[in-house]
Amino acid sequence: MKNELAVIDIGSNSIRYVIFHPIDSGRYIEKINVKVVARLSAHIDQDGALDQAGIDILSDTLQRFHEIGLTHNVEETFCVATAAIRNATNRQDIVETVDQTTPFSMRILSDEQEAYYGYFAIINSTFLTDGYSVDIGGGSMEVTLIENREMVAYHSFPFGAVTLTRQFISGETMTSSEQKKLIKFLKEQFAEIPWLKEKKLPLIGVGGSARNFVRIHQSTLDYPLHGIHQYQVRTKELGKLVDELEDKSPKHLGKIEGLSKDRVDIFLPALIAIHELALHIEADQFVMSNYGLREGLVYEYDLHEGNQRRVENVREESLFQLESDYKVNRDRMNYLGTLAKSLYRQLVSLDIIPERAADLRLLDSASRLLYCGQYINPDTRSNQTFYLLTNTDLKGMTHKDRLALALVSSYSSSKRMQQLLKPFKDWFSDKSIERFDLLGSLLKLADALDVTERRAVDSVELHIENEALLLTLDTGDHDYGFEVEKAEKQKKHLERVIDQSIELQTKGSLTS
Repeated sequence: MKNELAVIDIGSNSIRYVIFHPIDSGRYIEKINVKVVARLSAHIDQDGALDQAGIDILSDTLQRFHEIGLTHNVEETFCVATAAIRNATNRQDIVETVDQTTPFSMRILSDEQEAYYGYFAIINSTFLTDGYSVDIGGGSMEVTLIENREMVAYHSFPFGAVTLTRQFISGETMTSSEQKKLIKFLKEQFAEIPWLKEKKLPLIGVGGSARNFVRIHQSTLDYPLHGIHQYQVRTKELGKLVDELEDKSPKHLGKIEGLSKDRVDIFLPALIAIHELALHIEADQFVMSNYGLREGLVYEYDLHEGNQRRVENVREESLFQLESDYKVNRDRMNYLGTLAKSLYRQLVSLDIIPERAADLRLLDSASRLLYCGQYINPDTRSNQTFYLLTNTDLKGMTHKDRLALALVSSYSSSKRMQQLLKPFKDWFSDKSIERFDLLGSLLKLADALDVTERRAVDSVELHIENEALLLTLDTGDHDYGFEVEKAEKQKKHLERVIDQSIELQTKGSLTS
């Protein structure tokens, strides 16, 4: 059994302590997440050294974290530091002080390592294969170029949310003149990096500033789906928020839903930096990755233990984890999926429905998690399934894909699906909703054909005879009576979708 694992991330703005807990599927999930807003970059003196006050804050914070780790029986801790310590002229003295005054040994990450761990978290937790990633901390801004899930270039800019604020804002509110100077500075910096152009790839946001932008954006929309991981938005929304916040006082900013109170004074420069980068690379889309450096460290540790280079199929891995978490009977779900996909293909061959590869992919995924909510309450399995899947970060899927999966996996009726879709107005076209109705009704019928969970139906055959659609169940030597009785009640959902009545008949050696 794996043990509790912790990561201490010593940044320029905050020092964060995260405990990761091993789960049944073999991966780690976040259990405890606390931080201290240390602002170490504000404790750098004229000689470029971290002053004694900053060192004391660091030591005291690490000791507090150690006490938490003892309570939770943490057996291994990765303690890493980034720009504030990396760029300090007395970094070796800081390392020695940490060794002598705390239970931890601090590892100072190079700018390449910092960029790598952010990249590694992205490729192992999102659907993205290509893009530019940006993580703006307190004292540095890491940008990477990802192509075909490989990090092909990176650059660490020597400025971040805290340092940009100190350099370009003299009062409580950024003036128009200061904003122009900041934008000019950023454009000059980005122009010096040759690979930051002509790609037109999405911009992937990592870290606290990107997270705050997404939360603010979701709050303005009353966004109905849980989670910020893999959230997609047009990059022009970054510019809109800059315009809305540019002349706001700290008091006003503190009232904005989604903006952390400890980022009120440094958020706007960071947002401007992200927006200007998006403009420079001509990114049409901004995608949030809620997994960054800390998760990258954990992925490296976990995958190395399993002799894996990386997660090869993020979507598949996520589905596997959910099957494990919700104690899904994989053999039964595979059987139901086989029945449903057989019915789908035969409806296509009879020209009753058009064939779509996306339908079969969704049908396959939905069959694996069909009514997984019975793990919570069998009597309300449909509702529980929908709420579980819409409130879980499904890695490797867009938010729309996650909602589609939830609708089909939890299907009970067309009317109920329409009720569930009300908060998600305009997310899908009428044709897409009809597809979900079809796939859900196929799975519901397949579930009825295994009501006793004995695999009484060996196979299903569809054919048209005298303009009637006949569904023949090959039941072998099984007692199929309960299956037929249940299927007779549930076939109405499929009949309505395909606008055709279905007659059930059996082929087997036993009678019901």
